Amino acid sequence: MYNRLVKNKRLILSIPLLLGSLFVASHALPSVNGVITGLVCITASATATTCPASSPSLGPFSVGQTFTVGLFVQGSQAMGGWDIYVKADPTFVRPTSAALGTLVANPSLTSICVNGVATSGSCTVGTANGPGVVEATTIESTGGNECGGISPCSGLALTITYSVVSLTPGTPLSYPTAAGCANSSVATPLNTCVLIADNLGTTLPETIQGATVTAPGVKDPTTTVVSCSSPVVVGTATLCTATVTDTATTGATVPTGTVMFSTSGSGSFAPNPCPSLAASGTTAATCTVSYTPNAVGTGTHNIGASYSGDSTHSPSSATALALTVTKSAPGLTTTVSSTSLPLGSSVSDQAILTGGFPSTGVTGTVAYTLFPNGACTPGTGIAGSSVTVGPSNNVPASAPVTPAAAGSFSFNAVYGGDGSNNAVTSACEPFTVVPAPSFTAGKVHWTHHLSLSKSLGAQSWTAIVANPLSTSVNVVVRIVGASTTNPSLTFDVTCGLTCVNTAGAVNTTPGLTPVSVAAGTSSFSFSFNQIIPATFASQKFAFTATLYWASGTVYASSNSKSGAFAVVA
Repeated sequence: MYNRLVKNKRLILSIPLLLGSLFVASHALPSVNGVITGLVCITASATATTCPASSPSLGPFSVGQTFTVGLFVQGSQAMGGWDIYVKADPTFVRPTSAALGTLVANPSLTSICVNGVATSGSCTVGTANGPGVVEATTIESTGGNECGGISPCSGLALTITYSVVSLTPGTPLSYPTAAGCANSSVATPLNTCVLIADNLGTTLPETIQGATVTAPGVKDPTTTVVSCSSPVVVGTATLCTATVTDTATTGATVPTGTVMFSTSGSGSFAPNPCPSLAASGTTAATCTVSYTPNAVGTGTHNIGASYSGDSTHSPSSATALALTVTKSAPGLTTTVSSTSLPLGSSVSDQAILTGGFPSTGVTGTVAYTLFPNGACTPGTGIAGSSVTVGPSNNVPASAPVTPAAAGSFSFNAVYGGDGSNNAVTSACEPFTVVPAPSFTAGKVHWTHHLSLSKSLGAQSWTAIVANPLSTSVNVVVRIVGASTTNPSLTFDVTCGLTCVNTAGAVNTTPGLTPVSVAAGTSSFSFSFNQIIPATFASQKFAFTATLYWASGTVYASSNSKSGAFAVVA
């Protein structure tokens, strides 16, 4: 046995294998005549303790990557030495080194040959040695068999380290055949370069199991380009399309797979990732999603798109697209509380905000301006109130104002904007202030020299009133007077059909008897009598008569007439 293995010296070492237990359960089956047949296999691990159930697939590996495999003998008859070759295609995978495992406890006369070059001992000539081939051979130096001579016997014979030199879908690690390997432990194929023998030189029967080395397939390069409809208003969806193109110079095909979109701003894509590309021609595919920015930010959202790749196309990423995001433009209208009001009345403006972003309502303020003309002429406005916009675009009305003269006026409102919304100015809202009901040309008549005996103790008054309004009004006249020589003698009466003493103010005085004046009346006359006490005799009284009018229940003051009268008994 010793001389035979030394002579044949046919060992190829391709896989680093760490010996496990020498007594692992065997995958090998006894032959029909009861002789144990072992299994010589390649393992994915250099520390394996058993053969895999089937030929392993190793990888995938990239060019330049190294890996180590094991050569394991399992369930064999106890052996005294071995000479085994392992072959690879050096175009794709090239062995770089090999080392004995622990199957042989006390190895001697060891030879290891890698790519036809001996790294230990010498290479056996006339066999399969050459590029891509590892041969390893050794014998037990004690002259006995391994595993204490007890069968079945298992262990790691060898480890081999490989380097990946080029890509291929798959290349085998196998056991070569050669005419010089006629003495073989393997029955078929003939001349397989695997020889395991006992210490007497008897060739032991074995079966073999190889492996396949895989590498990533060569994929076509791609480019990805992203486009979006720009500009887009914040809160509004725009469409973004990724176009993936196979840029291979020959054999280009339509890419498949998914595209993941990204943004430098705040916004969302739907869907994302885009689940599938749709063919666009013979070498490109597209995928379209919607993008909704939910903040303006800097005004530019950089939109990216990354293609995931597929089995024949490499991943790629697009150069970011600068998408312009603009502020929203809310709607702003106003409603004046009255388009025609009497002089002396108050008026206010109500702004109504609609739209904008977000839908729950904008933020910011609304400023109201009153103009002394009906056209909101720039530069003529009087700054009014500023109010804060509430939830759901709720805008408070302006503070009421009372124009000082009759004529044409107008309001407008300006929303100042916020981070997501532009400033906006409402349309001009004109209104008219018409003269209030008044004494016509200040005409109030009374008795200037009042004789209490002749007038039955009453002062007679006649008021001439104009009502330019479009509705009828009720009027009363409040007359307040005092003696010019005795200030303690005073009177304060409010008169319509009759006179009553004023109780502090017209609107708080009970028992008023107003006179109705039709709309559009320019001169309406009515008379009433005021009782004058006898104590007013021999006094001169100064007075002021003021017209009060009301279209509802609340009286407003108008113009006044002052005068005096003397009282005699």
